[in-house]
This record gives sequence, structure tokens and C-alpha cells, in this order.
Amino acid sequence: MKLFLFEFATCGEKIEDSTAVEGLAMFKSAFEGFKNYFEITGFVRPEFTHLFPLPADSLNSLERYLEESDAFLIVAPEDDFLLYNLTKKAERYAENLGSSSRAVAVTSDKWKLYKKLKGKVQVPETSLRELDCKFLIKPRTGCAGEGVEFSDAVPEGYIAQEFIEGWNLSVSLAVGEEIRCLSVNEQLLDGFRYAGAIVPARISEEVRKEVVEEAMKAAECVDGLNGYVGVDVVYSDQPYIIEINARLTTPVVAFSKAYGVSVADLLAGKEVKHVRRQLLRKSEKVENPYVKVGNYAIEIVDFD
Repeated sequence: MKLFLFEFATCGEKIEDSTAVEGLAMFKSAFEGFKNYFEITGFVRPEFTHLFPLPADSLNSLERYLEESDAFLIVAPEDDFLLYNLTKKAERYAENLGSSSRAVAVTSDKWKLYKKLKGKVQVPETSLRELDCKFLIKPRTGCAGEGVEFSDAVPEGYIAQEFIEGWNLSVSLAVGEEIRCLSVNEQLLDGFRYAGAIVPARISEEVRKEVVEEAMKAAECVDGLNGYVGVDVVYSDQPYIIEINARLTTPVVAFSKAYGVSVADLLAGKEVKHVRRQLLRKSEKVENPYVKVGNYAIEIVDFD
């Protein structure tokens, strides 16, 4: 079975190096895992051909590769509904191993997602206008913490969201006929920008159970989620759902070292071989990087 594997920074257009390095790391980990289950088809940007046995090509050839494939898995930013548009186009040609474009349309828009989740799971107060509490502003469509900051006003195209102070976590789910938790991860932030993860998170079993239950309830609120889904959570006095990513997320890069099996193995139902906590870090100074783009690198090291 032929799988068209696509990640925007690796296979599509050039984006800033600090974000592209996360995309390249996800593509590499996905490629290494899924090649054991599928014949991988696709292409990469010319500067990455030395890393993968795939030809150099461009977005203009996307549909040609999809026509020759049985299934696809796409990773792309939510900005300007990019992930949605690519997924919707690909659905005309092959089986989608990820979430449907219908689900992506909801999760890509933070305001739509808030309205889906409100009253069903615990979420921070969110509005298109200023709030009476301490709040952040966020672009309605965006990822990696881009454009997130404290403010007194809410520009057009942004939301205001109550600031919840606590542990920044993410839950990696496998969504299908049932929902399974693959991992709970600790998010490392530089301000509000993504800087890495600790896989698995350093939390008690009691907190882990609360976080997983709330993340699963959140996933049940969005029709069409499928395959790997990442749920961002802040744990304060209780877990608060921040957003849902209907695609692979950066912690999967550490799964093979942390659990002894790849994200593809976990999605296929394979059991964890071991648990060895890993630090996944994005930095400009790395001696042995997993991947590198420009001055930015991703490294994965044992973490006690």
C-alpha cells in the first residue's frame, strides 16, 4: 500500500528556520516509522534530498503524487487554514489516515473550537472582545505560539483567552473507533513559543488520569478526528483544554527513544517496550542534532 507522506516545511514552501526544524523532525520520525508499514511516496524540498530517498519536487506536483497513492498523511500549520485546504484537496484522491477536513476546519479556528468545547470540558474563558480577567490574545488560526501575547485590546482576527497559570502539557491520542492515550508530554515554552518537550511528563498518576480523561472528552466533541491527535492542556487546579491539533505534533519525535516504538507502531496498536524519559529541545547550539535547519536544531537526550 502506497502512503503519500507530506509535511509542509520539508516538502512544501520555505518557512522560517525556527519553525521548519520542528516540521523536518516530525517528517523524519514519521518516515522512519511508517516505512515499516507502507511504501512511502512523495517528495521533499531540494535541500532535504540527502536525508530521504525521495525526489525533489514542489507543491505544484502534489496532486500527481496523490493520484499514485492509496492513502495520505499530511502535516501542515493551521495558519490561514493551510492544513484544512491541503487535507480537503487530498481527500479527493486517497484515503486519509489523519483527521478529516471537516474536523480540521474546526480545530484550526480557535474560536470555533472554543464554541465546540464550551460546556463540555473545562476551557479558559474566551472571547472576540476584551475580558475582565488577565488574558492573552491569539490569532484565530495559528500554531507554535506565534502571535500569542498579553494585551489590553483584541485585534481583528484574534481571540482573547483567559490566562491560566499551571503546567503546560500535551496529550497524544490515537483516535479511531475508540480513543487511546499514547503519551502525556510536558511542554517547554520560551515565552509563549514552543521550545521542546519532556516525554513522558513528570506528573503524578492522579494528575495524568485527570488530564487524559479531559483530553479524551475534548476529542469526542469534534466529529471527524482520526489517527494521531494532540491536545494541549494547562493543569492548574484542574486540567484546562487549550487547543486540539488534528495532526502529528512535535513530541512524536521523541517516542522511539522514550517508548522503544515509533508513533506509527503506537498507532498500529503495538505495546510500549520501555519507558525512558526524553528531553526534546529546540536550540541554536546542539552538538548531536536529530535534525538541523539553518541555525536551529532539534536534539533528543535522556532525561532523569
